[in-house]
Amino acid sequence: MSLSVLPEAEAPSGLEARRRQILNAARLCFSRWGFHGASMGQICAEARMSPGALYRYFPSKDAIIEAIANEERLGAQACMAEMEGEGPLAERIVRTCVSYLEAARDPETGGLMVEICSESLRNTAVGQRFAEIEATVRGAIRAAIMGGMRTGEVDPAIDVDKVVTILFGLGDGLLMRLQMDRHVRPAELQPYLLRIMNVLLKEPAQ
Repeated sequence: MSLSVLPEAEAPSGLEARRRQILNAARLCFSRWGFHGASMGQICAEARMSPGALYRYFPSKDAIIEAIANEERLGAQACMAEMEGEGPLAERIVRTCVSYLEAARDPETGGLMVEICSESLRNTAVGQRFAEIEATVRGAIRAAIMGGMRTGEVDPAIDVDKVVTILFGLGDGLLMRLQMDRHVRPAELQPYLLRIMNVLLKEPAQ
């Protein structure tokens, strides 16, 4: 949204604060009622803004969803950057997984990640947008494993695509389980995830 449509007295920092207020409210509403179930009226109420004020920042619910998708894309890129850090590949992948699970632990908006996973299965514009982000993450993990093969960290006999599918299955399953088992911290799972990762990457394929 161009600054020219806002009151002259509103500084860019004020604009960003108001956008953040709306997006935080939208995340809460989408977590509770889903992307399709949540209404703009509910988002306005949660943000404590009038419809007229909110529409100056986001002309539609689709625009809000797009903004959240962009944030998720940036978050995914940050996770992938962490995977490219120092240390053995198995440890880096596990650290990335734990960071992802920690980010989804927010008691109020954690359900949004479950909603994103569910929506990605549907042939909708929203689902396709989040499926594109997942495809990018999948490609990055696949490339990292292929790189591990070249350095000798990964058994070259494994089926990389099947391993990536298993990794996503573990991540998605833990994402949902940790919403129910609130007493379990993702960091506590790290040594066990590392065991699984070492078997997936290093054990000879049968």
